[in-house]
Amino acid sequence: MCGIFCVLNSFCNNCDNLVSQLIFEANIKNRGPDSFNFKVLSLQQSSLAFASSVLWLQGQTLSPQPIEDPESVFCYNGDIFSGLNDSIQKEKGDTHLFHSFLKEHISSDLLNGLGKLHGPYAFIFFDKTNNKLYFARDRFGRRSLLLGRNEEGDTLVLTSVAKRNTQFRFIEIPSIGVFCFDVLKNSFEVDFWPYKNKNFYTKLKELEAFLKTDISIARPASEGDCVPDDLSENANLVLLRGLKQPESLETYTIFTELLNCPTWKKNVYTLRNLLENAVQQRLAAQPEYCKSCIAEKKLCKHATTGILFSGGVDCAVLASLCDQYVDKQRPIDLLNVSFEEAKNYQSPDRVTGLETLEELKALCPHRDWNFVEINVTKESLDQERDRHIADLIYPLNTILDDSLGCALWFASKGQSSHYVSSARILIVGMGADELFGGYRRHRTAFKRYSWKGLQESLDDDWMNLPYRNLGRDDRAVSDHGRQLRTPYLDENVVDFVRELPSWEKTYPTNDLPEGFGEKILLRSLAYELGLRNAATLKKRALQFGSRIANPKENGKDISPRLDT
Repeated sequence: MCGIFCVLNSFCNNCDNLVSQLIFEANIKNRGPDSFNFKVLSLQQSSLAFASSVLWLQGQTLSPQPIEDPESVFCYNGDIFSGLNDSIQKEKGDTHLFHSFLKEHISSDLLNGLGKLHGPYAFIFFDKTNNKLYFARDRFGRRSLLLGRNEEGDTLVLTSVAKRNTQFRFIEIPSIGVFCFDVLKNSFEVDFWPYKNKNFYTKLKELEAFLKTDISIARPASEGDCVPDDLSENANLVLLRGLKQPESLETYTIFTELLNCPTWKKNVYTLRNLLENAVQQRLAAQPEYCKSCIAEKKLCKHATTGILFSGGVDCAVLASLCDQYVDKQRPIDLLNVSFEEAKNYQSPDRVTGLETLEELKALCPHRDWNFVEINVTKESLDQERDRHIADLIYPLNTILDDSLGCALWFASKGQSSHYVSSARILIVGMGADELFGGYRRHRTAFKRYSWKGLQESLDDDWMNLPYRNLGRDDRAVSDHGRQLRTPYLDENVVDFVRELPSWEKTYPTNDLPEGFGEKILLRSLAYELGLRNAATLKKRALQFGSRIANPKENGKDISPRLDT
C-alpha cells in the first residue's frame, strides 16, 4: 500500500506555497511506512507538488516514489499481479514497470492496455511534454483516490486520503475511466472504461457538479446490459435437478445432491481454481519479512499474513485457501473485532469466529492459527473516531460509513490485550456479497420481482461497490501500514461469477432454507473444502456481527458523529 498526493496551483508558480499545502502528510505516511518523498515542479503559470509514501511489497528492493524523469512524474498505489512484463516483475516489482507502461501507452490506446492488467491500482501521472495530468482508479475502484478543490477553484488536490474541515472539499474519483487535466487549457477530459456500466454518466455529472465545470468525453460509454424478462424455468431446471423435495432435506444432504449435479460441480471446481490462483498471487507478492522485522531485513517466522475473520463463509473459504500457500512454519493471524456491550465482548462474530477456528484447526492441523481477539471499548471507539477515523472515512458521511469504517480500522489494527499482528498484508472477503448475492435485499428483490428483480439488484450492488465500500475500506485498513488484498475481486473471479446466471450463484427462494440459498455457490465451495459448519452460517453484516451498530439507526442517514 502506498499513499499518493498531488496539488496543482493553476495560477501560481510558487513551489514553496505548494509544500505548505501538504496538509495530509501524516495520513499519507501512515499508508507507506517504508519511504516518503516529495517533488515540486514550476511551469510557466502553474506549479505542482507530488508526494508518495511506500509500503514495500513487490520486487527485491524498495522503489521510492514519486518517480521523475525528463518526460514525466509518476505516483502509484496498487498491486499489478499480471499483464506487465511478468518475467521480470518478481525481481523488479510493479512500480517501474507500470510507469514504463504508462509512458508507452499514455498517448494511444491507454484504456485497452490498462484493461489487460490484473490487480488494484490508483495512479497520478504528469506528462511534462504536453502539460497534462492523468489520474484514475482501476475499473473496480479497489484503491482510494480523492479529488479536492478550494472555493476559488484555482487549486486542485489529488490524494489517497484527506481530512475534514480544511480549505478543500473532496469527492471520491469515480472509477469510470482515466481522467486528464490539461494544465494549459484548464480543462478536463475523461476516457471511459470499455466496460458496460449504466451509472457512468450519473457519476460523471456528480463530478462535474463538484468541479463546477464540464468534462469532455473522449469516447462514449456503452449502456448496461438488459435483463431477460423471465428466467424462472431455466433456473429451476439447473439448480434443483436431482433434488427431491429439497425443503425436507438436511442442509448437508442438499450440498451432497448439488455436488452430484455435473453443471453445479463444474462451477464449484472452476470457482475453487480461480480463487486458489487469486489467493496464491496475493500471498506471493510480498517480501519474506514481517511488519516488525522488515526495517532491519531480519528473517523471521512471524506472521506475514492476516485475515479479517468473523467466522462466516466468506472469510472461512479464504482462510482455508491461504493455508495452502503460506509457509507452514508461519502462523496466520485471524483478526476478530468485537465492540463492548455491558462490559462484554461475546459478540455474534466472536462466537462464530471461535466456532470456525475449531473447524480450521481440524482441517489444517499443522497450521498455527493466531486468533486475535480485538476488544474495543466505547471510550476508545469515541476517542479514535474523533481523533482520526472520521478523517479516513471522509468524504463519506453516513451512519453505515461510520460503523463499517470504524470496525475495519480497529480490526485491521490487529491489536489484542497481549499481541499486535505482525502481518503486512490482510486478506479480506470484500465483494463476496455483491458477487454471490448475500444481502437480505437480494431475497426481497426476488420475492417481489422474481429472477429479473434479483438480477437487477445484483447489478446495482456491483456497480455501486466502488462508491459505497472500497475507497473507504482502503483508507481505513491501509492507515496501519498494511496492504488490503481482496481475492473475490480478482478479475478472473469476477468475470466468471458475473457471467453466471443469478440462480447458479444465489438461490434465495422458499425451496431452500432462508440464509442458506443466499451465496449457494460459495457455500457449496466451503462444503467441498470441509467447512461444513461455516458453509451453513447465515449472512451477518460486520456492523451487527461486531456490535458496533445501533440497530435503531438508519444506515443511510448522515452520521452526527463524523462532524464534516
